[in-house]
Parts: sequence; structure tokens; C-alpha cells
Amino acid sequence: MGRPRGQTRGRVVAAALEALKTRGYGGASTRAIAALGGFRPGLIFYYFDSLDDLLVAALAESSGERLDRYRAAVEEARSPAELLGVLRRIYEDDVASGHIRVVSELVAASVANEKLRGPVLELMHPWLELAEDGVRRATAGTPLEQLVPVPEAALAGVTFYLGANLLTHLQGEFGDVTALLELGSQLAASFDA
Repeated sequence: MGRPRGQTRGRVVAAALEALKTRGYGGASTRAIAALGGFRPGLIFYYFDSLDDLLVAALAESSGERLDRYRAAVEEARSPAELLGVLRRIYEDDVASGHIRVVSELVAASVANEKLRGPVLELMHPWLELAEDGVRRATAGTPLEQLVPVPEAALAGVTFYLGANLLTHLQGEFGDVTALLELGSQLAASFDA
């Protein structure tokens, strides 16, 4: 008796996620993914129409898992300083887990690959909604509530995060971005006072 179909598909997605984390988009070939997962390359096409579909599924898996966890943290942030603290923790966790490379690789690949662009952009929408919710909660009842346009501030936050992902990927470490997030937290704390 073999594995249930969902478990095998999950193993394929997990291997693709590991390939993106360790080898990047260019190194996440069907053979590399299959070798990491311990299965034959043809199994990928049993579950997915293309390699890019599998890689998007890997991003969706990683992103969805994080989105659920981070939503709870954002809901607890009651000030701009607390929201920036949450953003810093999210960023540091994403660096440590390798998620930052997965995002960076697929965002960068989607610039040149039109087939990736739509699905990757679609995966960003829930993050924009989460950012809007966070900005709305953090500025509620503060002088910033009337000054900060929520959609634009949320877009700026997500744009910063994506840019920080790419910069971290290029630099290989996150000291500069962490220091920038710390500075933002300190500035935001002055609004809380």
C-alpha cells in the first residue's frame, strides 16, 4: 500500500521549497527537486502541469503558513512602534527559515517570466491586505490616523519588505536591514509618546 496522494504531493512541494531555498530558481530543476525529495522526476508532472506551477505552489505553501502566523502577531500590534517590531520579527524569521530566498527568487524570476508574474503577484495580495489591517490598527486613535493613507502605507510596507528580501539575498546577511527596522521602531516610538 503506497502513500496517500496528498502526502506524496506534499513531499513534492516540500522538495521544491528546499530546492528554492538551497539552489535558487535557476537550480530548482526537476532533477534537483526529485533528488532532494527521493522520487523520480516524472512524479512532478503527475501533480503539476509545469515546473513553474510547482515552484509557485512551493511559494504558496511557505507564504500561507507564514501569513497565518503573522496575522496573529499583526493583530496584537496597537501602535506604529509595535507594528514595526512585528515587521522586524517577521523579517528575521524569514531570513532564518530561508523563506526570504524563496520570495526573492520567484519575484526576481517573475520579472523575466510572464507565466510566473500573475501567480506570484496574486500571492502578494493577502500580504497587502494584512499590511493594510496592520496600518489601520497601529494608527487607530493616534495623530497618524488622519495623516497616513492606509493603502499607500501598506503598499510601502510590502514594497520595503520585497526590496529588503532582494537586498538581503544580494548581500548574504541582514545587518543593514535589521538596523533600518530598528531605527524605524525608534522613530515610531516617538509618535507613541
